[in-house]
Amino acid sequence: MSAAAAEEVLAGLDDRQAAAVVAPPGPVRIMAGAGTGKTRTITHRIAYQHLTGATPADSVLAVTHSAKAAGEMRDRLARLGAGNVQARTFHAAAMRQLRYFWPATGLPGDGPVLLDVDGRGAYYRYLRGALAVTLRTSAGDLDAALVTDLATELTWAAARDLTADKYPAAATAAGRRPGLSLATVAGAMRRYTTAKRAAGVLDFADLLSTCARMLEEHEEVAAAVRGQYASFVVDEYQDTDPAQQRLLDAWLDGRDRLAVVGDARQAVYAFKGADPALLRDFTVRFPHAVTVDLVHDHRSTRQVVEAANRLMAGRTEAAGPALVGMRGDGPAPLVERCDDEDDEDARVVTTVQGWLRAGVPAEEIAVLHRFNAQAVKLTAALRDAGVPVVAGDGSAYFDRREVAQTLTLLRRHASRAPDDDARAALDDALARAGYDPDAPPDGTGAARERWDALDALRALVASLPAALTRTVRTLSVDLDRRAAEDHAPPGRGAVTVTTIHKAKGLEWDACLLARATAGSLPSVYATTGAELAEERRLAYVAVTRARRHLVATWAAGRPGGRPARPSPYLDALAPADAPRGRDVARAALPGRGAGDRAGARFTAGQRVTHDRHGLGRVVDVRAGRVTVDFGSDGRRTLTPDGRLVAL
Repeated sequence: MSAAAAEEVLAGLDDRQAAAVVAPPGPVRIMAGAGTGKTRTITHRIAYQHLTGATPADSVLAVTHSAKAAGEMRDRLARLGAGNVQARTFHAAAMRQLRYFWPATGLPGDGPVLLDVDGRGAYYRYLRGALAVTLRTSAGDLDAALVTDLATELTWAAARDLTADKYPAAATAAGRRPGLSLATVAGAMRRYTTAKRAAGVLDFADLLSTCARMLEEHEEVAAAVRGQYASFVVDEYQDTDPAQQRLLDAWLDGRDRLAVVGDARQAVYAFKGADPALLRDFTVRFPHAVTVDLVHDHRSTRQVVEAANRLMAGRTEAAGPALVGMRGDGPAPLVERCDDEDDEDARVVTTVQGWLRAGVPAEEIAVLHRFNAQAVKLTAALRDAGVPVVAGDGSAYFDRREVAQTLTLLRRHASRAPDDDARAALDDALARAGYDPDAPPDGTGAARERWDALDALRALVASLPAALTRTVRTLSVDLDRRAAEDHAPPGRGAVTVTTIHKAKGLEWDACLLARATAGSLPSVYATTGAELAEERRLAYVAVTRARRHLVATWAAGRPGGRPARPSPYLDALAPADAPRGRDVARAALPGRGAGDRAGARFTAGQRVTHDRHGLGRVVDVRAGRVTVDFGSDGRRTLTPDGRLVAL
C-alpha cells in the first residue's frame, strides 16, 4: 500500500481525530461529541487501516442505523480509496446473509418472505387478527389505535430481544404505557409469532434474530461469514439495541477487532429499545480497549458550545469531557418569555423574519419542538406570515386520518348550512371524530396521538382571527387552503419545522427551540430517572443543532388561564447573570429600529384581513406603516391598529 496515500488520509484532521484514525485495529471506542467530525473520523480510520495494510477494505463490515448514513459512508470511503468496504444497516446486512444461506434457517421457501411493515398491508392484518383473538372480538371492531399500539410494543420488544413471556416484566421496568394492558400485548405477541411461523413469513424485526440464530446454530455458515469479515465498525453505537448487539456478537464470535463510535449525550432512543449502556460500558467488556474522545466542535460557535456544556455539566449519565468550540464567537443564546402560545407564535415569526432579513437562508433555519402536534400552530403562524415552511420528516399534518375526517365533516356542514356558526360546527365535527376536550387518553400510545392531533386543530382554529371563523364556510375554506399548503412545494428555500428527534444528525445556522416549558421539555410523561435523563439529552441534541444563532421560547400562560413554568434546561442556555427577556431579544434582531416597531408584526408577503377592506397581502412595511394589496379594493397604506389583523 502507498505510505503517501495513508499520510494524505491524515491530512486536515485535528489531533484527536488523528489519534482515533491511527489507533490499533481494535477494540476502539470513539466518543464523538456533537460537531466533532464523527463520520469523517470513522471513514478516515477505515481508509487508513486499509492503506497501511492493517485491515483490508474487503474484510470490513461497517454497520449503521440508517440507509442514508450507510450510503454517505460508502461514498466517502470510495473517495478515500477504500471502496470495497461493505457499509450497510444492521437489517440490510442480515437480509443479505439470510438470502445467501437461507437453507440453513430451516424455514420454507428460497429466501425470506417479508410482511409489508411500512405499507400496513399483510403486517397489520396479522397484528389485527392476533389482537382480535386475544381480546375475543372481531377484527373489524378493533380500534386502529390499538393495532398501532401493538405494533409499537412488538417493535420495542424485538429490539430488546424479548419473548412474550419476558415482555410484561421488562415493559413494567421500562415504564411502557401502551393503550393496551401488558398482558394483552404478550398474548397477542404469542399469537402473532405463531401465525408468522405457520405461514413461513418474517417481519422486519425478525431479520436480526433469525440471522443471529442461524449463525449461532450453524457453524459452517458462521465460519463462512466470519471468514469474510475480520473487522467491524459500528456507527452511532449509543443507538444500538440488544437485538442488534446479539447479531454483532454472532459476527464477532469473541474476536475484538471492533471499532464503535457514538455520543452518550445524544442517546435519545431508549423508547425504541436502544441501550446506551452498550457504549458506556464498552471498556468493561473490552478492558484493553483504546478510547479516544473527540472534543473539538467544528460546527458551532463558542457561545452555543458553552450552552451545551452547561446543560450536561455534572451529569453522570453523559459523562465525558466538555466540548471546545472551534468556530469562534457568535451571538449569545437567548431565552424569550411569552405571555401565551399566541404570543409565542408571534415571537417565533418575528425571530425567523429577523434571521431572514439578516441574510440567513431559509433552508438554514429550523424551528424545533418536542411533540408532533406542536408543529400545527407554529407552521400556520409562519405560513400566514409568508414564510415558506417544510416539515422535517416530509409528512403532512392534514393527511392524518382523524384530521382529514374532521375537515370532511366541516366541508359537508358548509355545503348544507354555510352560514352556521363555525366554532359550533367544529366542535360537532371534532366530537364525531372521537375528540373529547376533557378526556385525553391515558398513556403515550396512538389514541393519545390522535387526541393530540385533534386538540391541535382546535387550538389552531381558536387562534384564528374572527374574519376566518365567522361562518362554517369561511372556516372550511381556510382549513382546506392550509391542507393544500401542506402539499404544495415550498419553493426556493424553506424553514424547517420539526421535532427534536427528527432533527438529530442535522444542523442549521439558526435554530429556535419552541414550546420550551416544563411538561413539554422534559415531557410530562417522563417520570423515572432514566426518562428524565433522556429528556435532558434531547435538549442537548436541540442545542447542538445550531451553528450560530440559538433562541428558545416559552409561554407563561396556558389555555384556560393556567400558568406554565419554563423548561429547567433553559438556565443552561441563558444563565442567571446573562441578559434575557423580550426587550433584549428584540434588540438582538437585525433590521429593527425604533421607527418600525409599530408595524413589526407585519411583513411583506403576509396574509392579512381588514374589517373594511377585507382580505389582502402585505406588499411593504416602512416607517411604521403597512401597505396592503386588497385586490379589487386596491392598495392601501395603513397605520397598524386593531382593524388590521394578520392571518
